Amino acid sequence: MPTWLKILLAVFVLWRVVRYFRPAKQAAFTPRKHWALALAQPMVEATGLTGFISPATTALNEETRKLFRAPLLHQMELRPTTSDDEVRAHLSRVLEAQWFRADLHALQPTDDPRAALAFACVRMAFLVRNAMLMGWADPMVAWRVLLLNAQRAQDCFAGWEDFGHAFIAGRRQWVAAFRADPLGSGFDASHVRQLLGLDGAWAGLPWPGEPALSPSAAHTAA
Repeated sequence: MPTWLKILLAVFVLWRVVRYFRPAKQAAFTPRKHWALALAQPMVEATGLTGFISPATTALNEETRKLFRAPLLHQMELRPTTSDDEVRAHLSRVLEAQWFRADLHALQPTDDPRAALAFACVRMAFLVRNAMLMGWADPMVAWRVLLLNAQRAQDCFAGWEDFGHAFIAGRRQWVAAFRADPLGSGFDASHVRQLLGLDGAWAGLPWPGEPALSPSAAHTAA
């Protein structure tokens, strides 16, 4: 075998070996979807849920399903005994039509509406993503709601720090009135700093991000 052919063969074999052992590029959501899911980070960290912002996660494992089921049903004001088919029917009726009312339709006179809105945005992002992972919500509908939820957060808060501190106040007033938040936990200024820190989930994410739905102008007939 000629020397040049041996060299060519060796280069080819080396290229195949490098390709085989090179880490595969991880799949990622679009910036809009990633931003929409990042709103839920206080609850993601409270629950220790992994894979929340990864498209590779398409379902919750059985242990997490059992752990999350009753609290998610409670958030939707459904009985713990509600079947999966009943949950799917419920969400098909109300998710897209009434998502913006969740946690806001029965505010108390002493509640700060802006703080309540931040709390509602976090809980909605966490609920809808998990409703998809539980097999309860149609993904197309769920993503529309998630993106609209992200848009209202962008429209109503000045940045991640502003949003984080509003969420702190919102959760405090929620639990102070003896309203349940079983999948949440204590969240304070140190948690906001952690999320905004170098390795934090909110670090580097622009505020506002890209418009949630980015509609294009409709074409009109001449």
